[in-house]
Amino acid sequence: MKTIKLSPNWTLQGSKIALAILVALSVTLLGAPLLMLMLPALLFITVLNFLQVRFLHCYKAGICYSRGFGKRYINAEDILAVEFNQVAFITVFKISLQNGKSYQFMNWQVDEQQQSDIAKLYKSKAGCAIKPNLQCKA
Repeated sequence: MKTIKLSPNWTLQGSKIALAILVALSVTLLGAPLLMLMLPALLFITVLNFLQVRFLHCYKAGICYSRGFGKRYINAEDILAVEFNQVAFITVFKISLQNGKSYQFMNWQVDEQQQSDIAKLYKSKAGCAIKPNLQCKA
């Protein structure tokens, strides 16, 4: 069984850490305790990635992912469309389901080869062809 395991976007994680440091320095220099509430929110996802609690795996049978608390599955038969949109250094991986729901994964590093492989995994299930912008719709 072919598995495509996506790794966290470490550039994004580094940006979050840098922003957290800036917030901490601002609190120290400006004395604004309200900004301290932002630190846990900025660092929570990064800590989960370092602990490898968050993951995203694409299998032929579907997608298995965790956002930090428990595993979740998306069956390949339910996948209607797969899209990849690049925004700066973030690749947004969007999955649309037949029931109208959609899921977006933004915290993952997806190169062009992985995008192509993921689109190929689900094109036969979704009954669609791979288009130049790597968007797969039925």
